[in-house]
Amino acid sequence: MELSVHIRGASDLDGDLTLERLAQLETSPRLAPAVAAAARLANGAKLTHAAFGTEFCENLLPSPEAVEAARDAARARGLRFTFLTPYVSNTGLARLGALFRLFDSGEVVFSDWGVLNLLRREFPHLTPVQGRLLNKSLRDPRIMGIYAEAPAQPATLAALQRSNLDNESYTHFLARLGVSAVEMDSLPQGMDLAFAGRGLGVGVWFPFGFIATARVCMAAGLHYRKADKFTPGAPCRHECQTHLVEYAYTNSPFPQNRDQKFYLKGNTYFYVHTEAMLRSLFQHAAQGRISRLVFEPRLPL
Repeated sequence: MELSVHIRGASDLDGDLTLERLAQLETSPRLAPAVAAAARLANGAKLTHAAFGTEFCENLLPSPEAVEAARDAARARGLRFTFLTPYVSNTGLARLGALFRLFDSGEVVFSDWGVLNLLRREFPHLTPVQGRLLNKSLRDPRIMGIYAEAPAQPATLAALQRSNLDNESYTHFLARLGVSAVEMDSLPQGMDLAFAGRGLGVGVWFPFGFIATARVCMAAGLHYRKADKFTPGAPCRHECQTHLVEYAYTNSPFPQNRDQKFYLKGNTYFYVHTEAMLRSLFQHAAQGRISRLVFEPRLPL
């Protein structure tokens, strides 16, 4: 099984490449314990890949210089390089085209069908991987985790664990388009990985999953008048890099998840994997159902 780490820049690869050291990149007292626990449970697995870029916002697309530095740092450490891309406007698509010209080979994770079209038309030497944003599944941790702990209802639980990837016509469609693998999150209610034997690699991110994302951003509107907040296309000063909002579901009707935390960073809500979710994920990996794990030492935004 392969193991990738999501990096924010070339400097993340300075020093040893153990997950324990990489987990120390997260300094927030809110999030650091979850990252450290995930690194510990991964049991010293060896890195094979580095993932760089952004899945969630075209305003965070890196500069060509940053891309080249991250790519070269990964190669210098013997790691294969994966470039992450978000859903984009036409402006963002043009920026991605310029960045793709920096690669003579490698993987590109796409979160937008227009990006896949661009890869197929102009960059056939790059390997497309469907990103987790295009994996349609039920993700809300406020309710989905309850089903995993409820009295046996196998049919209900099995239905909730499914996604668009369980549709054989869809996975064959991806294969015809040259997509080599798909990425996904470990879901609170568990994952259906029955599609894993259809020729597509399966990558799963941990210890953070995303709940929802959008083009408008709370952080970008912090300094605006109330009437001007949440406006698509508002000027971005990368406020998301310095602001994190924690939510507690204190009015849950279910005692199992009362006071459960989830997080808003920029334009995206995230949840943290529980220890039970992590153990289930690593069990799937040990059984060969997952071809790659992607470790997130920080929230990936």
